[in-house]
Amino acid sequence: MYDVRILSLKSIEEVKREMAKIGVDTDCVDSLALKSKFIVFKISHIRSAACNIIKQSALSVGTDAAVHRDVITGMKENSSLLLFGSLKEIERVAVKLKGQAFGLNEISERLMQRVSRDGKRRTLKTARRQIELGEKVYIMGVLNVTPDSFSDGGAFAEKEKAVERAFEMVEQGADIIDIGGESTRPGSERISETEELERVIPVISELVGKISVPVSIDTYKSVVASQAIRNGAEIVNDISGLRFDEGMKKVIAETNAGIIIMHMLGNPRNMQKEPSYKDTVQEIYDFLKQRTEYAMSAGIEKERIIVDPGIGFGKRVSDNFEILDRCGEFKSLEFPILIGASRKSFIGKTLGLPVKERLSGSLASCAVAIEEGVDILRVHDVYETRKFVDMYENIRERKV
Repeated sequence: MYDVRILSLKSIEEVKREMAKIGVDTDCVDSLALKSKFIVFKISHIRSAACNIIKQSALSVGTDAAVHRDVITGMKENSSLLLFGSLKEIERVAVKLKGQAFGLNEISERLMQRVSRDGKRRTLKTARRQIELGEKVYIMGVLNVTPDSFSDGGAFAEKEKAVERAFEMVEQGADIIDIGGESTRPGSERISETEELERVIPVISELVGKISVPVSIDTYKSVVASQAIRNGAEIVNDISGLRFDEGMKKVIAETNAGIIIMHMLGNPRNMQKEPSYKDTVQEIYDFLKQRTEYAMSAGIEKERIIVDPGIGFGKRVSDNFEILDRCGEFKSLEFPILIGASRKSFIGKTLGLPVKERLSGSLASCAVAIEEGVDILRVHDVYETRKFVDMYENIRERKV
């Protein structure tokens, strides 16, 4: 008796494995696998002539593209375009666009890059090492050495307790320790460079050389970043996206540190005062694109940049949900993606839970982020997250 069923295949590698089971010729496997993955590309702000050519190219290979209704009449000068199809169909469209005018040759190159790089591993460079991404999800453990942290209420403000907590997080499976000396919770006030240095430098100095994982410094001040790197920090986590301190880009470029560029509306004091977006993901994407281009123009190598869409920083609850659900779109920027949803207020507002009881919501957020292909999870509950991620990766076998 015939049997017909839909297969739940999450990746191209799984499709290839199924083909091997039924004896498909190995010479055909790669080409056929590209036909199995449906994908949608958004190409923004292109001329109507280019839109029409892309649409016709798509139709000619058996797929299609969506454009503004007035593109075909010539009444719309520019439009964004949605191109959809299998990876194989996208590849064929890219071939047809190669060498054409109206910027189509560049679009062809970008499409081919996305097809060929899908699921490929990348290297992140820090001030002292190289980290291979794509092999697993990395966990960044949060260490707030502040008296007014929203998540732990100053539990690790003392040097001894902070150092002890860092060792504990490494033992629990943290891949990076992120040390912050200034609270950036909504409504928080800026502290001086001197006070921030007094909080973080003793902890960094005590840890470097004694733990095997890299230390990140969570600061937007160039003086603090410079001193932290001099004392062994390898990555700078700048919530301002290199906006608050002009000297930061020079520090990163000269020290070869890694840099996390985050999106935030306004500053910590006012970011949650009626934040608003017309197109949340698009606006964050455009911001991160502009800031990463700014960083590279300042001499910061592409391989040293990580992007963070900034969950909870100038976002409504609905914005945070949309970012998590669609954070895979930021992969088109071609930088590693970091997500920090741990214990944040959108979880508390959704589930009606205080900070210390938000683990379940944090792990649910991690699950969606991993499914979207993020590289680094910034979390407070390292032990629980590590076990959760390990179980997830055993189920998925990290097949991207």
